[in-house]
Amino acid sequence: MARTQTLATGKHQLRGRWQRGFTLIELLVVMSVIALIATFAAPALRQVIPGIQQSTSVETIRHELRAARSEAIRQNRETWLEFDLNAGQYHRNGSAEVFDTPAGAEIALLTARRELVGGQRGRIRFFPDGASTGGIIQLASNDCVRQISVDWFNGGVTIDACEAQ
Repeated sequence: MARTQTLATGKHQLRGRWQRGFTLIELLVVMSVIALIATFAAPALRQVIPGIQQSTSVETIRHELRAARSEAIRQNRETWLEFDLNAGQYHRNGSAEVFDTPAGAEIALLTARRELVGGQRGRIRFFPDGASTGGIIQLASNDCVRQISVDWFNGGVTIDACEAQ
C-alpha cells in the first residue's frame, strides 16, 4: 500500500499518513525516568552543596587577601581584611562589599594581638612592601576544616587541604 501525501500551498502543509512526533506514553515514560533519577540524586546533592559552599568561601577569602596585598603595594599604603567572627563576615578596608561565610560554618582567626579589634573582630594587615602581620583563618563546616595561612614575611596566601574535625 503506497503512502498518500498531498501538497498544498498557503495554510496547509505537507501531510502524510505517518506524522512525526512522540506519543503521550513515550513522553510519560521519559518524564518518569527523569523523576526517578532526580529522586535518587537529591540526597547526594544535599551532601555535596555545603562542601562546594565552603570551597567557594575559602577561595573568596584567598582572593580578598591577595587583593588587599596588591592594593597595599599599588597604592603604597597599609590595607587589611577585617573579620567579624560573631557575624561570620569579613570585608576589605575601603570596600563597601561585605562577604558572608556559609550558613553553619564556623570561622576562627589567629592574628597578631595588636590586630584584634574588640572581642570577636580581628584583621590581617598588609604593608606597602608586600609583607603582612600574618595570620591563619580557619573555616570549619561539615566535618571539614580548611585553613588559610598568610605569611608575615612576604604576604603569601596558601590554603591547606580539608582536615577532618
